[in-house]
This record gives sequence, C-alpha cells and structure tokens, in this order.
Amino acid sequence: FSIIWNSANIYPFFVLISCILSQRTKDKTTDEASGRLFKLAHTPQQLIKIPTRKLENIIYPVGFYRRKAKNIKTVAEDILERFKGKVPDNLEYLLSLKGVGRKTANLVLTLGFHKLGICVDTHVHRISNRMEIVKTKNPFDTEMSLRKILPKKYWIEYNDLLVTFGQNICKPISPLCNNCRIYQYCPKIGVLKHR
Repeated sequence: FSIIWNSANIYPFFVLISCILSQRTKDKTTDEASGRLFKLAHTPQQLIKIPTRKLENIIYPVGFYRRKAKNIKTVAEDILERFKGKVPDNLEYLLSLKGVGRKTANLVLTLGFHKLGICVDTHVHRISNRMEIVKTKNPFDTEMSLRKILPKKYWIEYNDLLVTFGQNICKPISPLCNNCRIYQYCPKIGVLKHR
C-alpha cells in the first residue's frame, strides 16, 4: 500500500472510504475490506469504474455492504464532479458528502490532512462523560464541549487515546476499573458495576 500512504491526494481518499466502510463494522473486517478495495482502486476515478455488484463482493462482510457500496460510489462521483477529484479539506464540504458524519469528517481532516479536529465516537463520548470532563447527552455536544475546554495540541490524539482505553479498560458495561491507573481520580459517572 505504499502508493496509498505516500500520496497527498490518495491518502485522504483512503481515509475517507475506509471510514465509511468502518461504520458499524469491526476494525479487522474494515481493514481487510479496505485492503481488498485499495488493491483495485486508489482514486475516485478507479473506484467508479468498478461495477456495484463487484464492489459489494470486494467489501463484504462489512456491515450494510450493499448500501455502503452504493454510498462510496456516490462519494467518489461527487468528489470528481464537485471537487475536481480531490477529497475536500474542509469540514463543511466533507459533511456534504453522502454517508459522511462529523466523526468521519474529523478523521479525514486529522488523519488525511493533518488539520485540527476532534473525532467523537461512542468511546470518546462515553468516557468523557464518565470521567466528568463534559456533561453532554450526544456526540455532537461532546465534540463542541471538548473544542472549548481541550487544548488544541491534544485534539488529534484524544480520539486515539480514548478509543484504545475504551476498548481495553473503560468498557461500556462493567469497566475494568481494577486495571485502571486513574481509578482513584475517576468519578465513574453512570458506572453501576465494575471489575
């Protein structure tokens, strides 16, 4: 995949399409599907040439693979028509692409363009509230609150840290508090039982 990682034009496209495939899909499945896809298509031009049925087979078994096959083709066509074949590096334009929400748009900005953004997924939302860093009811409000209180130098890495922490220690149900190094400082908001 050296061509994907070394090209400024291709890398944001790789991040964008992989993020769309990752929605409601395990990381391993997403990685494998993305690997198969990007062996055949490195650019929007190449992706739109793949017949939809073949595209479905390539990305299977990602969740909702039929819908995602159509979505990524639509996204590739949109990038070609509206953005001259280049993934936009602007949050508003990214959000205008089909199937792109704030988490995906922020990931494309941070990973694809090395611009500031705060990616809020279920782990970031849950842990930020559990630790009482914010008091919010949804990921959008969590992102807006974090933008106000979190120093910008931590914006990009915040998601990576909390996702790893949430997958391994601060789990949604029965977190592993006995293995947590910040256990004594955490107010454990909403934690009914822990291990």
